[in-house]
Amino acid sequence: MNRGTGGYTIIEVAIVVVVVAILASIAFVGGGRFLNLTRDQEQKADVSELSLRLERYYKYKNVSAIGHEYPSCADLIKDFSSIVGGDSLKKEMIKCNRSDWAGGSNGELLYEASNVDDGDCTKPASSPVSDVVAVTCVKYSIIYKEFSTGVEKKVDSIWRD
Repeated sequence: MNRGTGGYTIIEVAIVVVVVAILASIAFVGGGRFLNLTRDQEQKADVSELSLRLERYYKYKNVSAIGHEYPSCADLIKDFSSIVGGDSLKKEMIKCNRSDWAGGSNGELLYEASNVDDGDCTKPASSPVSDVVAVTCVKYSIIYKEFSTGVEKKVDSIWRD
């Protein structure tokens, strides 16, 4: 500080501005990384919760003509509150096909249920079921994308054949 005029020199002001800018950039970069790691943990908790609820559904709630089954994606969306409950997981986060999922960049989860032949297990809306095996969902996958790495992760049902 220049003692004669009572103010700061331009060099002192420039040094303070540079130091503040460096500290702000460190906080910004570190904060973004921390936010992504926090989002990853929240998403993993959502996937675990959904998987647990689906396994309970399989074990206790739904038995078809050929045995236990998971809900199709349409049934999961339709009966979301009774299958999953009203916790932190929202129905809007569940997507049934890759075009709606859009790579999971916004934290969406892709739910894919399939029959014994790895085909779609969607039940007909109005007509009677002609092939029970084809419409019975015996396995599922939940796919999500990590925010921090951008890597797709996949969680499969326990009772896969």
